[in-house]
This record gives sequence, structure tokens and C-alpha cells, in this order.
Amino acid sequence: MSEFNIKEVKVHRTLEGTIFEIVFAIMAIVVWGLIILMLNQAPDIIPTHFDASGKPNAYGSPTGIVIPCIIVTIAAIALMVTAYFPRHINMPFKVTNLRQVELTIRMTRIMGLIFLALTLAIGWTSLGSINHGGPSAITILTIVGLLFVVIIVFTILVHKAK
Repeated sequence: MSEFNIKEVKVHRTLEGTIFEIVFAIMAIVVWGLIILMLNQAPDIIPTHFDASGKPNAYGSPTGIVIPCIIVTIAAIALMVTAYFPRHINMPFKVTNLRQVELTIRMTRIMGLIFLALTLAIGWTSLGSINHGGPSAITILTIVGLLFVVIIVFTILVHKAK
């Protein structure tokens, strides 16, 4: 019996992968449509940074918030692409079988969707919430918390799949 080598794993298109990619594409269109809509409706000065208590402590132009949204979207796209190259997904232990690879790929795709949600949360917190009760960083913190939960849960699942 030969030893498992993750560098030899080839990821092919599956129904699950296709569903993730369709959901991702639809979600990206909706997220960016909403960001553009909020950008057009935003006042000239918006909160661009928040302190530890969630209160705005820096203000700027609405177009300035687009840059972090673009960066997080690029990271989301990178996660979706990385799912096809599992040897580049860093886990805190050695992946030793195909079930672990499958779970790692699923985690990466879920993280891509969460990053898109984070893009919307960043846009909403600075652009959209002005017209709906004021900005609060709670949305961003909730999504970041969800991201950590997904990482922790899947890391445990992958480790147990030995």
C-alpha cells in the first residue's frame, strides 16, 4: 500500500462544487449590486473605521469603503479557486486521506461564501446603516465570529477523519 500524497490529488467538478460556485456567483452579483446601490445613496462623509466598542472613530469618502470590499471579494474568489488545489490549503496537521481532503475543500468553499457576506457587512456598516439607525460593527463581528466557528468545527472534523 502506497502512502497518501496530497500533491497527487486532482479535484474534478462535482455537483456539490457546482452548487457552491453558482451560489457564490449569485451572491457576488447581489452583494455588489447592493454595495453599488448603497454607494449611490450614501452621504458625502461616512464612517470608515470603528473603535473596540463599535463606535465610529474615522470618517471619509464613500468610495474609500469600496477598497476593503474589493480586497475581501478577491480573497473570497481566491478561496473558491483554492478549493481546486487542496495541497495549498493549510491545515494545522498533515492531511492523510481523501475524506480529509473532501472536508477541507468544503470548508474552503464555505469560507468563500462567508467572505462574500463579510464584503456585504463591511459595505452595510459604512454605507447602508447611515440611513437605518446608524452604523454598528456588530454585523462584521458576527460574520467574523461565524468564520472562526466554521474554521474550528471543520478543523476538528478533518482531524477526526483520520
